[in-house]
Amino acid sequence: MKKRYTALLAGAAMSLIGLQSGVASAAPTGWPTGCANARSATGAGWLATCSHSNGGHYKAAVICEREDGGGDVSVHSLEWKDKRDPSFIACPPFTSVKSGGIITRSY
Repeated sequence: MKKRYTALLAGAAMSLIGLQSGVASAAPTGWPTGCANARSATGAGWLATCSHSNGGHYKAAVICEREDGGGDVSVHSLEWKDKRDPSFIACPPFTSVKSGGIITRSY
C-alpha cells in the first residue's frame, strides 16, 4: 500500500511538472507600436496606422454624431491590420465625425 501511495505521489508530481513546462513554452506576442490616428482627409471617417505590429494588430474606430440629434453611433473597422497598412472606417450616412481612435490587440 505504501509503495502505491509513493508511486501515485510521484506520478502526480511528474504530471504537474509536465503541464507547467507546456504552458511556459508558449511564445509571447507584442502590441503594435508607433501608432497614429486622425480624422481622414475627407473628414468623413477615421484613419489609423502603426509603424510596427510586433505580432499584434490594430484597427480604426470612430464615434459619429447623428444629424437628427439622436444618440452617437460608434463603429470600427471590421478588418484587423498589421504591416503598416492604414485602417479606415467611415461614418454612416446622415452622421458626421465626433471623435475617433485606434483599437489594438496583442495577437
